Amino acid sequence: MKHYKQWLFAASLSIIAGCNSGSSSSETKTVTRVKPAADYNFNDEEIAKLVNDREQYRNSLDLSFDGTIYHHIKFAQQMSDDLMVVKLADNYDHDIDLMIDFSDDATCIIYKKDKYKEVFDCGEFNKSITGDSTFIQSTSIPHMNNVMLTYENDKIEYLPVIGSTLLTVEYYSDQIDILTSSVFKDFYNEFLKDNQDIPERDLNRSSLGLTTYQQLSDIVQDYYGQNMLLKFDNHIGGSMDDDINMYTGLMIRNNHMGTMVTRNGSVFSGGTDLFTAGEERILELAQPVTNIELTKQVGVHSWAEDDKTAKEFPFTDLSHRKQATYFAKMLGNKGVDFYLYTLDSAPASGEHWVTNDESTKYGLISASYYEKNK
Repeated sequence: MKHYKQWLFAASLSIIAGCNSGSSSSETKTVTRVKPAADYNFNDEEIAKLVNDREQYRNSLDLSFDGTIYHHIKFAQQMSDDLMVVKLADNYDHDIDLMIDFSDDATCIIYKKDKYKEVFDCGEFNKSITGDSTFIQSTSIPHMNNVMLTYENDKIEYLPVIGSTLLTVEYYSDQIDILTSSVFKDFYNEFLKDNQDIPERDLNRSSLGLTTYQQLSDIVQDYYGQNMLLKFDNHIGGSMDDDINMYTGLMIRNNHMGTMVTRNGSVFSGGTDLFTAGEERILELAQPVTNIELTKQVGVHSWAEDDKTAKEFPFTDLSHRKQATYFAKMLGNKGVDFYLYTLDSAPASGEHWVTNDESTKYGLISASYYEKNK
């Protein structure tokens, strides 16, 4: 899984191998670029298992508040090492946002736009651990509602892999537009909009994961056979689950969708992976610039796992072969080279914004434009 580094509160050269058949320094040397094989078999059995494995995390938390039990986890997002925000729903699909603070001296937040804005003490004093579960009993302020929160300790930390991107359908006579947004946009705007250290677009930042795959699958079933365009209309900061994200991309390509980064949006890391899945890939520039990297709308970087960088894994490793196969399907004979380019573009903790020349070299962006009066 790629590390997802660009978050609200978060403020190797072995690819080329030289070989030659002679020993004289005056002889011409042939340099061979080693590449991972694009030979992975994506299959229905694997994605079914991936979905089933991730679903267990969505049943790892219960909240009782104001006489209602919220037990269905719809989305989740990591805010920092100690902070997570979760969208929960009751049996009638009425939802609320819950920010959980895992620190010792913790304050949690319950939020529903125009209805709830409650805080409660969820620190060590109100917390008890029994077996594999943590139980918190508290009272919210200002309305003094009883709060009971229970979560499974071995699953809660993995909850953000389900993602936080909402897909919304706009229906037209000749096309279905699918727009992305952050499901926690209202929450962030309520509590963070006055923070001068947080750029405005970060208030609408979201991640990809299980929920992205499931939402898109439902949309494909509802509108099967129609022209569909996936519009990245917010900042997609990356994928929390690369294995599932590649299957989301395959769904996009198999259903002949186009992809578009709107002037309001941008894609980075796993977001760019999904952008490549469009049969036609459009960039609507946020500003009237010649050099597209200046708008920071299509970004890439390398990946890492634990304390190892991508290039510390041999190219025979399954992770490389999956990525190579994925990009070969999306970008043809330029796909594997594009993947290698991402590994060289920036470290896992960094970012690189695609230039015009790079886009042309790898056939990444089909068209880009700026619409002045929009």
